[in-house]
Amino acid sequence: MEEYHTLYAFLIHTKGWTYALMGVTLAGLLCFWRFLSGRDKKTGRPY
Repeated sequence: MEEYHTLYAFLIHTKGWTYALMGVTLAGLLCFWRFLSGRDKKTGRPY
């Protein structure tokens, strides 16, 4: 684990990880939404 000498260095590091996790979460939710929406077309059911 890295050692941070300043609060600014720590905040920049955590901010970068936050953006990466938000991107992964958004991609996962998009794939999950498409998975749920695609199932309706295959069964032919309205819902």
